[in-house]
Amino acid sequence: MSKKAKATQKAKRLAKKRSIKAANKSRYEEMRRTGQNSKSKRARWQSKKNKRVNTVSHPEGPCGNIGCQKCDPEGIHAKMKLAS
Repeated sequence: MSKKAKATQKAKRLAKKRSIKAANKSRYEEMRRTGQNSKSKRARWQSKKNKRVNTVSHPEGPCGNIGCQKCDPEGIHAKMKLAS
């Protein structure tokens, strides 16, 4: 292949790539404008699922867990907060 042929092919490829990028940019701009670029409900649910914290109200008295801040029998957590 000659230099001229290589240069024209390269120019064609670059033009094609630029046109694809411009089309995608306008596509994403339209999606942003209409509000369709948000995460799906499934993805939002998955992210919330891992962050849920079990908040137990302890209706039947202390749970007996030494690490529980609500029903810590000796107030270890309060002492640790005062020490620091």
